[in-house]
Amino acid sequence: MGTQAISRTSEVMPQAEQRQQGSRLGLYGYLAFVISWFLHVPQRIPVLGVLRVDLLLVAFLAWLSWSNRGSSRSPVPTIERRLWLLLGFAVLMIPFAEWPGSVVKWGFPNLIKAVVFYYFTVAFVRSEADLKKFVWTFMGCEIFRVLEPLYLHLTSGYWGSGASELGGREFLARLSGSPSDVINPNGLAYVCCTAFLFLYFFRQSGRKQLLAFLLLSPAVLYALALTGSRSGAIGLAVILVGIAVKSRRVVAMTALVTVVAVVTFPLLSPDMQDRYLSIIGRGTKNEATAGERYAGLEAQWAVARRRLLTGYGLGASSEANFHYTTSGPYVGLTLPAHNLYMEAVEELGIFGLVIVIAFMVAVISSFFRANWRSNSQSTGPPDLFMGRLLDTMQVWLVMALVESFASYGLSNYEWYLFAGLSIVMQRIRSEQNSNVTPAVAPAALARRGGRAGAQDRVG
Repeated sequence: MGTQAISRTSEVMPQAEQRQQGSRLGLYGYLAFVISWFLHVPQRIPVLGVLRVDLLLVAFLAWLSWSNRGSSRSPVPTIERRLWLLLGFAVLMIPFAEWPGSVVKWGFPNLIKAVVFYYFTVAFVRSEADLKKFVWTFMGCEIFRVLEPLYLHLTSGYWGSGASELGGREFLARLSGSPSDVINPNGLAYVCCTAFLFLYFFRQSGRKQLLAFLLLSPAVLYALALTGSRSGAIGLAVILVGIAVKSRRVVAMTALVTVVAVVTFPLLSPDMQDRYLSIIGRGTKNEATAGERYAGLEAQWAVARRRLLTGYGLGASSEANFHYTTSGPYVGLTLPAHNLYMEAVEELGIFGLVIVIAFMVAVISSFFRANWRSNSQSTGPPDLFMGRLLDTMQVWLVMALVESFASYGLSNYEWYLFAGLSIVMQRIRSEQNSNVTPAVAPAALARRGGRAGAQDRVG
């Protein structure tokens, strides 16, 4: 019996070590994929594009996550069940799609590229140390995506995009992503808001983070202003409100934002000022373009009503709008709806929209139920990194929710990454709770609780 037990133990240990090594390999492979994805490395290095390095990385990581899944049968989270429901429903609707070929060729590949952010985050980000590596890598990529086009603008006059004014009689240059990036000015504005959000909430994680916030925030905000993105300005306003609520210094933050706006607004060109004033109906050249969004949505709702039950198929909203839009500013243009919910109902029908909203509700609920600031006998002192990350994610979620009314995103990465991070943070918290014993927690609280709580309130 003893020999058999030793033999079984010797078999289990190598398997555990192999899974641990596979998890580490998977983490660094995932970080490499994140860098390649956000910085578009295959476009910068053509040979990598020819080799389809992103596709190879996805295939390798998928195999690695499957081989290291272990034998545990833990309950499937609500978020994952709803994500599977969304994917299954999209597959079920393929026979009813108006252009099934486009769904198979474009719709599903784009969705899979986004959904992998959920599965790879859950599979390979296993500890708080792993989560820190992921956060710093993601932050670095987003900051680089902002600084590169800003540098090109300052050194060579690069803009990358523009917008029409006065019914197309004038043209306003707007900053977009770098030539190697694929984001338009609104997309760059979203990246600017995200980068500023992370820089702010992690500024007290160390001297390097504080220095990064002080040096990079002005550049990020200047790049945001150059995009001329009205949705970006609204997103920044949401972030500032979130910061004010989190810091509990609403009056001070409001005064600071007012001062910054008064100082920086005159530095913009008259046309750029006019564009931002059009948000409140004060612009003269851009007021008409602000109303075009509403006219466009009305026309696209008429397109959606043609196939309200089944939709046109995943990824087919641009094609549907091109063929069936009969009025408004987007006639004859191959564009998705500038609204996540309109995009969802066009592609998956009304029932698909309900599933998408249910998935988003599960993600939001997960983050807003979480409490990384608890300070009890069962949980121990609050975790500063996780608390700051939770603050960041909660504000980022609100910003993404507001932006979803002014941008498409069914096959973008954001909501799937949100879902993955929520599962990872819950798992880490659960493991930390299980390691805190009632005998140890009170002493730890006495030594560190007050100091940690004070630092966290400052952050």
